[in-house]
Amino acid sequence: MIALIYIIKTVLISGLLFSYYWLFLRNRFFHEFNRFFLLSIPLISFLLPSLHFNLPDFRNSSASGSPIRLLGVTQGKLEDAFSVYGTVSNSTNHFREYMLAMISLLVTMMLFIRFYKSIRFLHQLRNDKPVLRIPDANIYFVSVKGTPFSFFKSIFWGRELDLNSVSGRQILKHELFHVKQKHSVDMLFLEIFSMLNWFNPFLYFIRRELKAIHEYSADAYALTETDHYSYAGLLLLHVSGSPLPFTNPFFKNQIKRRITMITKTKKSKNALLCRFMILPLITVLICMFSFRMQNQLYLLANKTLKVVIDAGHGGVDPGATMNGIPEKNINLQIAKKIQELSPAYQVEVIMTREKDLLAGNGENIQKALKYRAELPGKVKADLFISIHTNSTGKNVLQETYSGFDIYLPDNSSKVYGSSVKLGSIIAENIKPDYTIAPELKQGRGRILVLDNASVPSILIECGYMDNKADLAYLQDEKNQEKIARDILEGIQKYGRSNAE
Repeated sequence: MIALIYIIKTVLISGLLFSYYWLFLRNRFFHEFNRFFLLSIPLISFLLPSLHFNLPDFRNSSASGSPIRLLGVTQGKLEDAFSVYGTVSNSTNHFREYMLAMISLLVTMMLFIRFYKSIRFLHQLRNDKPVLRIPDANIYFVSVKGTPFSFFKSIFWGRELDLNSVSGRQILKHELFHVKQKHSVDMLFLEIFSMLNWFNPFLYFIRRELKAIHEYSADAYALTETDHYSYAGLLLLHVSGSPLPFTNPFFKNQIKRRITMITKTKKSKNALLCRFMILPLITVLICMFSFRMQNQLYLLANKTLKVVIDAGHGGVDPGATMNGIPEKNINLQIAKKIQELSPAYQVEVIMTREKDLLAGNGENIQKALKYRAELPGKVKADLFISIHTNSTGKNVLQETYSGFDIYLPDNSSKVYGSSVKLGSIIAENIKPDYTIAPELKQGRGRILVLDNASVPSILIECGYMDNKADLAYLQDEKNQEKIARDILEGIQKYGRSNAE
C-alpha cells in the first residue's frame, strides 16, 4: 500500500509539472530553460514524495480532525497466534504486492532488452563503415533509414546525401549542435528512468517534448547563416525517421512544429513571468506532498500530556527471540524513538526503562511488572503505553501471522472506556503505514500492567518477531520513527478530543 501511494504521488507530481509546461512553456523560445525544466520533472516527482517535513496545523481543535471511530474488542492471546482475520488480509496483500512487483520487474526487463538491442545496433552500425573524423565528431557513412542522426559523438550519415552540398553543410551543422550540447545524455537519462518508472505515462510525453526542444535548439543554431524559409523547405526533403527512440534524427522529427518555430516571430509575451512562476508551483507541490500536518497539542490544549512509555521485557527477560535478535531490543528502540520525538508533540514521556535492564533496574521479572504497573500512579501520568513485539512461540519463521494489534485492560476496569478510545485512535493512525488487526484485544487476567491500570492504558504488539517481513520492517530505523510518530499523533488526538 505504501508503494502504491508513493507511485500515485509520483505520477500526480509529474502530471502537474508537465501540465504547467504544456500550458505556459511549450513552443516558446527559451529552449535551454525548457530543456532543463523537463529533465527536472522526473527527479522532482521521484524525490518529493520521499521527503517528509513536519508542519504545525494552527486550526482550532474543535474544527480539526475526523470523528473518532471506536473499534470493537475481541479476545486475544498475548505473544501468540490469536486470530485469522489479520492473516487472510495480510497474506492476500503480500500476494498482491508480490504479483505487482513481479509484473513491474517483467515490464522493466522487457524494456531493458529493447534498450540493449538498440545500443547494440548502434555499436554494430559503426563496424567496417567509412568514417570521417572531424574535431567534434566521427561521421559514419551508412545505408540505413532515418539518417542523418546523431548519438553522442557519432553522426550516422546516409550515403545518398552529399555532405559537401549547401543542404549537407546545414544538416551537419545541425547534428554537430546535438553532439556539442550532449543531447544524447538527456535521452539516455529519460530512457533509463522510463524503464524503471514505466508506469508513469507522463515520462513518455516528456521524452517527446524534450526531443522537440533539442530540434528547436539545433535548428536555431543551424539558421544563423541561412534563410529561414529555405531551411524549412529542407526539412521536407525526406520522409523516413529513425527507428531508435533516443537518437536525434534530422528528418521526420516533429517536422510541422519545427517549421512553425522557424517561421514564428520571436516576440514572446510574459516569457519571464512564465518561467518565474515555476518557483511558487514547486513550493505548492512541496507543501502538498512532502509536509505532514501535525496538530500540535500545545496549540490546542491547556496542558501537556504525561505518558509512561514501557519498553517491554529487558535485562534477563529477552522476550521473543528470532535469528539472535531479542524482542527487548526492538521494544526499547521504538520506545526511545517515541521519547526522542515527544517534545514536538507536547508530550512528556516517562520511560519504565532506558537501558537493557528490567524496569526498576532489578532482576526479578515479577517485581519489574509490578513496578511498571505502579509507575503511572506514582508519577501522576495521564496515559500508559507498553511496547511489545508478538510471536507465535514456535521459534521458526512463519508467514501465517503478521501485523500489529493492540491490547486493552479488562472491561471491568475503571479505565476500560478511555483505553478503548486511546487504542482506537492509535490503531487508526498505524493503519495507513502497516497491517493492523481491525479489532482491539483483551488478554484476560494475563497482562499485569493492564489488569492493574490506574490510567487509560494499552499494550501495542508491533508485528511478529517470527514473520520475516514484520521483523525486517521493525529493524528499519525509518519505520521505527513512523511507528513512534503514529503513536504520538494518536496521543495528541486523544488529548485534543478530551480538551474539547
